[in-house]
Amino acid sequence: MPQHEATPKAIRRIVGPRGGPVLSTQLFVNIGLAMGLIQLANRFNLDAPEHLNYIRLAYLLSQLVSLTVILIIRRKVNESTDETPLRYNETKNMFDPSDITEVDTTVKDHDIGKSNEQLQQLVLTLGIMGFMHFQWGYLRPLLLQSVLGLRTLWVHPLVQIYIRGLPATGDLKRPWKNRLLEGAAPEPPTVKELKAQEKKALKKKLKKN
Repeated sequence: MPQHEATPKAIRRIVGPRGGPVLSTQLFVNIGLAMGLIQLANRFNLDAPEHLNYIRLAYLLSQLVSLTVILIIRRKVNESTDETPLRYNETKNMFDPSDITEVDTTVKDHDIGKSNEQLQQLVLTLGIMGFMHFQWGYLRPLLLQSVLGLRTLWVHPLVQIYIRGLPATGDLKRPWKNRLLEGAAPEPPTVKELKAQEKKALKKKLKKN
């Protein structure tokens, strides 16, 4: 197994065979935590109807905490003066590695974009959970999300940097990838490299003809 840089609070990964997907230990922690909550709910019947108001309150409080943290981070990011250039390649289509775009931004704009993503995800999750609860009366998803949502927020790079004060190095180095499932393949080629490959292939084709 490859050795990884020992950074503070580093998120270790497990690399699949032949450069397959990279599974973060955070994924296994979340699965274990979810299973533990399910067992706890079964043992003490936590999602019984008589606990309805308590579960709703716990969920709403967790979402309120998450919203407050995201808004605090957005304020800190907007107040930031870090205009360090940040250039990287981003794959538009996970099924087509050649479909990439070059992103030319700054650290501040990058973090603003990530905070917007977190806010959109919070609103989307709230809508889905609310629909499932009021449409079908599900309680367990609210119970699970009350804990898992806060844990996911706690390990997010924005929280680690702007709230917990960790340096943006190692696993926290920008740009940030999906923390749960990442591709173990090398970085996608640049647009220039793709054009060079196309020209090379065209030359070979012309020589054959």
